[in-house]
Amino acid sequence: MYLYLTVDVHSGTRTQYRSFKTPVSFYLRLVSWMYLYLRVDVHSGTRTQYRSLQ
Repeated sequence: MYLYLTVDVHSGTRTQYRSFKTPVSFYLRLVSWMYLYLRVDVHSGTRTQYRSLQ
């Protein structure tokens, strides 16, 4: 779980850095970071649900 989270953060940062040089950088960064935070919420939500089931 932690490994996937780290990979998501790394790829999101790399995408943000690369899109920073393009004219539509703001929109691309916004979408990528919203998707990144959504993935983080899903990961943590699933972990909490799994723990409460036990």
